[in-house]
Amino acid sequence: MASRSTRKTPAVTRQRKDSVNRDETVSTLVTDGLLKSDELRELIHQTVTNAIETKLERLIDRLDTQEARLFELEQQLEHKEQEIRYLAGQVQGACGNVAEQKIVLNDLEQYSRRTNIRISGIAATPEERTDETVRKLLDEKLGITIAEEAIDRSHIVGKPGQDGRGHRAILVKFASTRTKVAVMKARRQLKGTSVVIREDLTAENMKLLSRTRRHEKVKSCWTIDGRIIAMVTDTNGIERKVNIRRHRDIDHL
Repeated sequence: MASRSTRKTPAVTRQRKDSVNRDETVSTLVTDGLLKSDELRELIHQTVTNAIETKLERLIDRLDTQEARLFELEQQLEHKEQEIRYLAGQVQGACGNVAEQKIVLNDLEQYSRRTNIRISGIAATPEERTDETVRKLLDEKLGITIAEEAIDRSHIVGKPGQDGRGHRAILVKFASTRTKVAVMKARRQLKGTSVVIREDLTAENMKLLSRTRRHEKVKSCWTIDGRIIAMVTDTNGIERKVNIRRHRDIDHL
């Protein structure tokens, strides 16, 4: 029985080649047409731009988080170094009173915060550039214009709602005490607003300030370079200023 021939005829082969060539020609024409379309180019440009911006925003968020953590670590390291220097000096000499040592350590920690302030009462989110937020506030509310380099660094701290409005405080470290002093002097202009600027006090000084405010003889109190000053009214009606450095100072008012 003779086998059927599977050999293709030249006519069939030419037809298939022509079909392939036509398909390639059509594909090339369609591709060229799309690439020349302004709408398609704009769509591609927008898609790529959005993708880059999304990646960039995520990267910036991560950098802000790392910067805030670095700032906290630097503060802790500076405090620890001061403690080590103080304790090393104590080892060489006689140990003094424990309470007095705590006061000295507290003073050292407060001194490390001498260029810091805390701002509460303004809306700020982790995505914001807090340096710009602070500079804008100082310019618009206090009339103080500072350069970018005047702020060493700043970031959001604390829990939401501590100011009664759901906002978190902004911790600012200025590059110099001169800028910090100027801001503290001008903060009176914020009276009657929701914004509050105060010094960055240690935990111990915050306790002292809170207790001082509650004392029946204290008419008012404030801080200067981390030191607590109380205006006290004596039983004879005479007012006097008192420096509060320890709890027993409050007991003796």
